[in-house]
Amino acid sequence: LTKSGSVTPYRYVCYVHERFWFAPMLDAGLVLYLALLALFIWRWLSGWRLCGAWLEYANYCALLYFVLLVLLIAAVIEFIQTAFEADPRKTWHGSPNWLKYLVLGAPGAACITIAICGFQTSQHVAEIRSSRATVMHDRAVQIIALPAVYGVMAMSSMARIFCITSNVAFKGAEKSKHEQIEQLYISKSETCFWVGDLYEAWALYQFGKMTLDLIRSSIRRMHRSQVREDRERADPLLVAHSAVEAIAWLGVTLFLLVCISQAGWSLYLLTFTGPIEDYTEYNNQIAQFGAAGVVASCGAIYNVHVVESTFHMYFEGYRPLLKFITVKVIVSFAFFQKGVYFSLKAFQETLPGTAQRIIGKVPLIGTILGLSDNNFELFYDALILYECILIALLHIWGWNAYEDWYLEEDEEEEGERKPLMPEKPALLPNSSETA
Repeated sequence: LTKSGSVTPYRYVCYVHERFWFAPMLDAGLVLYLALLALFIWRWLSGWRLCGAWLEYANYCALLYFVLLVLLIAAVIEFIQTAFEADPRKTWHGSPNWLKYLVLGAPGAACITIAICGFQTSQHVAEIRSSRATVMHDRAVQIIALPAVYGVMAMSSMARIFCITSNVAFKGAEKSKHEQIEQLYISKSETCFWVGDLYEAWALYQFGKMTLDLIRSSIRRMHRSQVREDRERADPLLVAHSAVEAIAWLGVTLFLLVCISQAGWSLYLLTFTGPIEDYTEYNNQIAQFGAAGVVASCGAIYNVHVVESTFHMYFEGYRPLLKFITVKVIVSFAFFQKGVYFSLKAFQETLPGTAQRIIGKVPLIGTILGLSDNNFELFYDALILYECILIALLHIWGWNAYEDWYLEEDEEEEGERKPLMPEKPALLPNSSETA
């Protein structure tokens, strides 16, 4: 509690977390994790139509953006509330001036990202409603939502870190509890990105499924070709495609399962096991998932890249490399940026004092290396939010809703839309009746 008796949302969560196991249910990462599981089931049950009726506002895509919008509004409100309550001189003391403006402008970047993704999604939804290449557009909208999902999770993460760097999280708490509160906020911040990685794995799965289906459709068209040479080449290609597909799904599926397990286990420990007194064991368990995630991610990326590079001649207008980049660029940015930072930080610590001071004087790089751990996390979250805008704009170019390849669906995959019993031809009237 503050002296005026008011309670901020973050401090309320920390206060209640010590007494009630259900307090972390308010956590953004947990809400989105459960929402994604529920929407997966709803998509499997209904898709875009339920009993033939078009789901205008109850389809899984509209519900996903509704959840994202609610989480974004909640994170922005908490961020603004923290900014007004904090002491600016203490919050930004010792940090570069540009960091303040970078962080304060990040909520606007999150809003721009979700607006761009929502607009592009509406174009694909219009195609789905017109029953044009429904399956392909359905997979495309799930990929297009990736920057919005990652951006909202980055905004939620930044709101938690900002609460620590501004010392608002520690107001009204005993000094002995400060470290525990800081670890709780950092853990919840990291979990937000793990939920984002989960959706990224799902987007990669959808991209792989779309790519392999297009290859199969192209080979089957060769099999139905009037040219004998094309028909002879098609049979071994179908066999090779089946083998490559099985291998590709191994890496992608493992990556998806690792992301589900990592985010789920972290949320379980933070939600249902009560307050964590010592975060050493928690960090060790999560580190194991992190190592497995890196290996599985590299395997999944390599498998999809092999498929794209091997069968690239069977795509017409699909531009698989561009689309592959738009799917993987977010996590690539995340791993690359943090990896470079920690590598440079470790290298700097091995140098003598004079060399360290020289590196510290290097413009921008020296400033970033000189940031405290929490200020770097604040900078990193804000940077991801601005990068999500660039990725959303790249999606507009890479996932245009009106490209011709969407209509290249395999006739054999249209079986679900064909009647089980063919219609009987109308009987012609006989000559006597005519007479």
